[in-house]
Amino acid sequence: MHHAIEAVFVLFIGCLFVYLMKIRPGAKPMTKPKMIGYFVLGIVIGVIFISTDGIYAPTTGL
Repeated sequence: MHHAIEAVFVLFIGCLFVYLMKIRPGAKPMTKPKMIGYFVLGIVIGVIFISTDGIYAPTTGL
């Protein structure tokens, strides 16, 4: 179940990235390949968020 939530989060970040790139000030209409490229970039950003989530978490030492 935990991985499903992470997968939904990554897809959400990808969609949000495309949406924000589409509505940014001065943006021209996007082609499908450009939207797909931004979606893949958003997925990569989401994966980086997930993979570095606990990198600076303090260890308990137990």
